[in-house]
Amino acid sequence: MAKFKFSLEKILKIREFEEEQAKIELGKAIAETERLKQNLKNIAQQRVKYSREIGNSLDLAYLSSIENYIKGLDVQKENFLEQLAQAELVVEEKQKLMTEAMQRRKALDKLKEKQFNQFKYEQELAEENILDDMNGNRATNEARAANVSRAKK
Repeated sequence: MAKFKFSLEKILKIREFEEEQAKIELGKAIAETERLKQNLKNIAQQRVKYSREIGNSLDLAYLSSIENYIKGLDVQKENFLEQLAQAELVVEEKQKLMTEAMQRRKALDKLKEKQFNQFKYEQELAEENILDDMNGNRATNEARAANVSRAKK
């Protein structure tokens, strides 16, 4: 019996590889946004911590250094917010690329499935023809045998 062979198998494998690469790139982009969000969370925690310190001290030099530190945290926060906005744009782009890669692979998968179903249908039809031929030959042989035995009588 013949074996199914998809003529575009190599291209399908390439599409699967491209899809996997797109997933990896999307994962990296999401990880970067999560890293930036964690940095923002840490800055917010530091800001709250040192804002509380302001109320607990009367030393002007210490209060001045805390205010400068908080201003530095605010600058870092702004930088991280800008980076986060850029990273989210990258995530959107990577999601689009992954969606496109999945669509290209799915199109080839559907084509492969359609060709496989056609192959199965043709194989079943060929088997039926072989069985019909075998049954036809058996009937012919039985008829000949019956004719030969009648002729002998």
